Amino acid sequence: MIERRVLDSGRVRWRVRYRTPEHRQRSRTFDRRADAEAFEDELRGRMRRGEFVDPRRGLVTLTALWSEYEQGGMTHLRATTQQNYRMAFRHVLNHFGTWPVAKIEHADVAEWVTSLGKTKGPETVRYAHRVFCLVLDFGMRTRRLSHNVARGVRLPTRPPSRERILTMAQVEALAARLGPEGDLVLAMALLGLRWSELAALKVSDVDLERGRVRVVERATEVGGRMDVSAPKSRASARSIGLPPSMREVLEARTAGRSADALVFPAPDGGYLRNGNWRYRSGWTAALKATGLEGVTPHDLRRTFGSLARKAGADLRYIQRAMGHESITTTARIYAHLYDDELDEIAAALDGLRGAQP
Repeated sequence: MIERRVLDSGRVRWRVRYRTPEHRQRSRTFDRRADAEAFEDELRGRMRRGEFVDPRRGLVTLTALWSEYEQGGMTHLRATTQQNYRMAFRHVLNHFGTWPVAKIEHADVAEWVTSLGKTKGPETVRYAHRVFCLVLDFGMRTRRLSHNVARGVRLPTRPPSRERILTMAQVEALAARLGPEGDLVLAMALLGLRWSELAALKVSDVDLERGRVRVVERATEVGGRMDVSAPKSRASARSIGLPPSMREVLEARTAGRSADALVFPAPDGGYLRNGNWRYRSGWTAALKATGLEGVTPHDLRRTFGSLARKAGADLRYIQRAMGHESITTTARIYAHLYDDELDEIAAALDGLRGAQP
């Protein structure tokens, strides 16, 4: 309903009065009748489509909406994922924390992305934007927003993936340099284990007779405590073939120990923590001595895929052994492993030209 109002000054204003789906009385005033009619038409359309959002519900700050999301929108996520979301969203709250969510515009988000990109890398910006989108999606589901203004913002291009894949000679040199701790290097490079999977590996998960290692748990440090849970995806729960050279290594780690004992425990018997192990093992010094500065334990897992390919494994085997849910992920990471075949195929195609029909 549109009402004509004349102020004491003689100025004419147009007020649209309406009821929300919750039967609350609301109104909005305009200087021109045409604007009031356009608003009323849009309002009726939204209500008809079930898209109406009470403007007052969008007056909460982004900080308040984030708190709602923490309590009701991400409780199903793993502790590590929740921690990553909180760290990423700090970049958003530093800029938009006090803003009413309904007042944030698409252009504001685009400007924030550009500004953040001046001090942070592309992956940091993209991840923070991703969490921003998830929070605003939650705002739509809870009827605080009618649409997500963060969607469609142009993001910085992902940098080329950092390739630090070791040769077998480099793996063995690094393992030798680390002495008694070198078997961890071999386990990651020859079994393709994530650090969290290696830390959670138990004696019962190692089947020396069948030559299998089962991945059934992961142990990750979150906020100073260890979070032990099932693997990150269904594909991550897997069995890995045990190279004969690793049998002796794992036999030494499991012989005479109870089934629930950790294969690679911390000195106190608890779960191994990445940072503590690097410091205690002399990881940085070992990298420097072998000319491998900058290599991380995760690079050893990626090295597994390269070594497996050189040993003749196809992409499907590498996908299953590494626990990738999608073969697309495997192909993206290890596409370079097929470069040698380009020359072979090119030569074979050329040979077809001289073949008889």
